[in-house]
Amino acid sequence: MADNPYAPPSAAESPSASGSTAPAPGMAQCSITKKWFPEDELVTFQGQLVSAEGKQILLDRLQTGASAPNEFVRPGVWRRFGCIFLDDILFILPSMGLPLLFGIPFAEPVGEPAYIPRRVVTQIILLALILPYFGLLHSWHGQSLGKMVGKLRVINMDGTPISRAKAFARAAAFSLGTILTTLAMILYILLHNPTITSAGILLGTIWVLADYILALADTHMQRSLHDRICGTRVIWLNA
Repeated sequence: MADNPYAPPSAAESPSASGSTAPAPGMAQCSITKKWFPEDELVTFQGQLVSAEGKQILLDRLQTGASAPNEFVRPGVWRRFGCIFLDDILFILPSMGLPLLFGIPFAEPVGEPAYIPRRVVTQIILLALILPYFGLLHSWHGQSLGKMVGKLRVINMDGTPISRAKAFARAAAFSLGTILTTLAMILYILLHNPTITSAGILLGTIWVLADYILALADTHMQRSLHDRICGTRVIWLNA
């Protein structure tokens, strides 16, 4: 019978076979095959030590679309975007209520010059809510409220938790569409040039679309544009 590459190491393979409870100096265990090898024969893959045999197993499984043992699992498209929608629900009320509070008609175009100063104020308040929300929650446990419901987590590419600085940088990259639009409106107030406002709104819209499209196009890791900029990814805590 062929050996099972995922079974625990046999007595002959285990460093404790001779009665020792510690591996021999310079030896390390392959995360895939569970066999022991000299450290210089192992490579690091997603934060795990992998032998040549284990690497081939990973490649075989990836070609079939399966997840390797201990490999981070990307969420499905509906799960990922469902969690984004759940987070967005939290900001629907302020994003719709703030303009009304500042006297901006609901159907008024975003670039309407008469209301740009008021819109700048509402956008800044909205960013002041969004950035701490994602920055603090993601740095705390890698999860916003939406991700907690969907069992998703933001991590570094090597599997380690993201820092607070990276969490806030990722939140800023995620909100870059809003930031670009706000900056364009501020420049309009200073320069009175409507072309700048239109360009900023267009760039902000392109950024949001590119962010989502890239996540959809990445069938392996589902990394969005803001993930790639910040060196992060989102995984599904399915176990």
